[in-house]
Amino acid sequence: MKIEIIGSGDIRQTFESKPNENILYSGLQHGIGLPYECATGTCGSCKAKRISGQIEWLWDEAPARKILKSEDDFLMCQCSASSDLQLEVRSKLKENKDPRCVPDWLGAVVIDSRLVAQDVKTLSVRLSKSIDFLPGQFMVLEFEGVAGGRAWSMTNHAETSNILHFVIKKKPNGDLSKFLFAHDDLSGLKAKAFGPIGKATYLSNLEKELICIAGGTGIAGMMSILEEYIRGGAHLKNRATVYFGVRTSQDLFFANEFSKLVDQSKGSLEVVVAFSDEKPSTEIIEAYPALKFDQGFIHEVAEREIVGCDHANSRAYIAGPPPLVDGALRMLLLKARLPASEILYDKFG
Repeated sequence: MKIEIIGSGDIRQTFESKPNENILYSGLQHGIGLPYECATGTCGSCKAKRISGQIEWLWDEAPARKILKSEDDFLMCQCSASSDLQLEVRSKLKENKDPRCVPDWLGAVVIDSRLVAQDVKTLSVRLSKSIDFLPGQFMVLEFEGVAGGRAWSMTNHAETSNILHFVIKKKPNGDLSKFLFAHDDLSGLKAKAFGPIGKATYLSNLEKELICIAGGTGIAGMMSILEEYIRGGAHLKNRATVYFGVRTSQDLFFANEFSKLVDQSKGSLEVVVAFSDEKPSTEIIEAYPALKFDQGFIHEVAEREIVGCDHANSRAYIAGPPPLVDGALRMLLLKARLPASEILYDKFG
């Protein structure tokens, strides 16, 4: 099927899509810069308006479907074309010229999974072929028998690799969560993976100080960024500060990994861990002397340290639950006065 996308300024892009093929994913595979954030039907950022032609919903229960106001409105990440299709989006269309960022469908198999905190697991998969991806990008994984895809950021980074590491949280009433957390050994579990995608990315030649604000498993993509920050030598020139929030000490994970990164940074990386529901204990403070501990919601803890300082040469990354992302975004824009162009995030909900 021929799909024509009309963007703002009457800019048009055309590509071919197969029957039952996800419209958003097909467009991204063809190098077209379509609007999206979560790419899994929860945020609504890929909303489009059908001008002509027919569509089919791939997942009728996609959460963001409830925000659509017209029968002609639909989510590109959850629909396919059943005829030639013309649609409109309210954003500029740019051609993706970076070959590292052109995603594709790949086979994936789980090779390791471990419980690292209450309701939090790491998951490692082997892809059917090696890929290049940028620090901060994510993959969408689909498992047989579970409707819809799940977007997970890579916690590792290598210029080329077929091994990807993720960290996932158990979701209340989540069908996939129930399955993944019901089994201690997930080795051999197969999935389909689409990616890499995501716009909150980092390159080590960036000549800026880094500010990372994350809650829970939102820290995933930032672990990839920090790995490249150290490996690429940016820590020798630019400082980085990570603000990582969880509810209690029982929810804390990656403390050892953070401690190792702080040590490798030779003083250029600072990690602040905040518990929203309790004060840090003497035991936890003494167990991880390389880290700083505080109490409160992480965007408020970050605000106390960030506002009033000079951030003319800073870039910020935000990830986590929508209230955290919204609160951190308002703080960085209105109080810390960071330019919108220097605040990067992918909204997953």
